[in-house]
Amino acid sequence: MVTNDEPQSASPTLRWMRVVGFLLYTMAFLLPAVRESVPAGATVPPSQIYKGWFCALVTLMNTFGKDVWQSKDFLAVLSGWINPLILIYLVLLLGHNLNWQRRLVAALIVAFMFATWIYFALAPLVPLVGHYLWIVGALMILSGEFVIHRATPATGANNTAASGS
Repeated sequence: MVTNDEPQSASPTLRWMRVVGFLLYTMAFLLPAVRESVPAGATVPPSQIYKGWFCALVTLMNTFGKDVWQSKDFLAVLSGWINPLILIYLVLLLGHNLNWQRRLVAALIVAFMFATWIYFALAPLVPLVGHYLWIVGALMILSGEFVIHRATPATGANNTAASGS
């Protein structure tokens, strides 16, 4: 039997991967995340380089702007919602019977990552080290959703039911 009831069966490796992912994820907010695209050979003024915390703040604040939802900037707002969704995902890890809710939040996070990259192409923005660490950290946090765990065989009377006899 294959299962992914991960909170009950999370391995120590998976837990450490999530801890390291969370550290990378939070560290990314302090690093340069994106820069505006500039012509080849031109230097990038520091004012056109944005740190992760600034991107998160701007995208969340723009959530409430009516005009944003009628332009390509709604993709940036979706990327800003990755951060609260990561927090919700971490809370859902504490529940033992919240598997489908956790998977739904994980799917939204991954979909919003794609929205981020589409926005980068349209804006145009160039991702920097902070963005890459942010994505890697988030994927490490979500890693339990991408790994299929083998259930441990049941003992005693339940063993025959688990084997299909």
